[in-house]
Amino acid sequence: MLVAVEEFYICAEQITVKNIGHENKGIPAAEKRFKKYVYTDGDVFKTRTHHKVATAFQYLKGLFQGRKRNIERMAERVADSEYHRIQHFISESPWDARVGFDRVASNVSKIFEPFNNVGLLIDESSHLKKGTESVGVSRQYAGTIGKVDNCQVAVYAALSAGKYYGLIDTALHLPKTWTDDKPRCLAAGIAEEQIVFKTKVEQALEIVQHQISIGTRFHFVAADALYGNSYWFQDQLDQLNQLFVLDVHCDQYVYSKPPQISIPEKTGSRGRTPCRYKTESAAKEVQKLAANIPLGRYEKIRLRETGKGDLNCMGYVKRVYIWDGSGAQYAERLLVIRLTISKDGSKEYKYALSNARHDQYTTEELVRMLSQRYFVERCFQDAKQEAGMSEYQVRGWLAWHHHMVLVMMALSFILSEKVLYKEEYPLLSAYDIREIMLNLYSAKGFTERELMQQIRKRHQQRIFKQNNNTS
Repeated sequence: MLVAVEEFYICAEQITVKNIGHENKGIPAAEKRFKKYVYTDGDVFKTRTHHKVATAFQYLKGLFQGRKRNIERMAERVADSEYHRIQHFISESPWDARVGFDRVASNVSKIFEPFNNVGLLIDESSHLKKGTESVGVSRQYAGTIGKVDNCQVAVYAALSAGKYYGLIDTALHLPKTWTDDKPRCLAAGIAEEQIVFKTKVEQALEIVQHQISIGTRFHFVAADALYGNSYWFQDQLDQLNQLFVLDVHCDQYVYSKPPQISIPEKTGSRGRTPCRYKTESAAKEVQKLAANIPLGRYEKIRLRETGKGDLNCMGYVKRVYIWDGSGAQYAERLLVIRLTISKDGSKEYKYALSNARHDQYTTEELVRMLSQRYFVERCFQDAKQEAGMSEYQVRGWLAWHHHMVLVMMALSFILSEKVLYKEEYPLLSAYDIREIMLNLYSAKGFTERELMQQIRKRHQQRIFKQNNNTS
């Protein structure tokens, strides 16, 4: 059995972080907390022959330190790091990304133990990419820029309560252009059992089911209208006995009363016997239903405190019914409406459907659940700006998932720092914490000779890549 090159370094680091309490505060203690955080979960990076926690620690430092967070730039910034070691760790080392995601989910779930009404937030995010070799890349809708472009898209899950949030899981979306091309998938390192086309909604359900199976603590599921407009997704969450508050489009049809559903009787002797269910009940778009509700029936709600003061809105909840147009059964739902009136008098409506019982939650609680989805966007913002979520330059399936595990670990540490300082610094941001880490870990200092050697090394790496791409 091989002995890991990093073994001595790991032992030395473990001695350094031994018995460091999370209650120790202050910027000097932040480095100790960071080391403890990484090395406590160091078994995630174990393989049969190696223990790669030291390299994981370097990669995480690179995510905080780098001006650009690709491996080449990180290796230039992080002391004692080496490009090829990090590249191998991300692209080839067989440590299990699934174990990493589950550990992040467990850690974030523990952070939220003191909180009520923790939401599991589902949303997709895109990463713009050039070329055709990066796993899952295709011309598809990129929410980042609001149009179709060459990109990778993944479904993500986050936990959120109050103003705190953290990403915990992801599923890379494989378009049919990929799943229909098995050799291309295998070349990108996708396991044969993973080469199956799944919609984003199906991937979202699998994430929810997995989080339930590993014991992640959350009280409700929230997602945007891509998922909320899916009758199938709602029905599957019903079967899981999982509370949801799902956004729907303004033109979503609902019934104010239970629809009378039946198969029409055949009239006359000609033609086929009817076999499809129909209803004579009238359905309304939720926007038209909301337009008929007087303002006086809305409840004033204080959502949360922000840097600019209190964020307020108005809320209304109404019992409605939905029918998918195919089966004999309808479903009872609560239509949750959030109304925001700006200073100029303009109105903005948000709509969601929930499977909560009519007397189970107050209007304020349901509107807060609807509004909690805002924080998944904050997750993506922090991940991309402060943790290099989209700045990777790797192509394979394994490397993509490894990178995402480490990004989520970085965000989990940021979350733990925010909660630790919630009383002293309630406005502490991901940007603030990254600034602290930048000051803790000074960049490599180069002499003029060392700087020129680094530039030559960088050029050699580019030439090597160009030769590989053209061969």
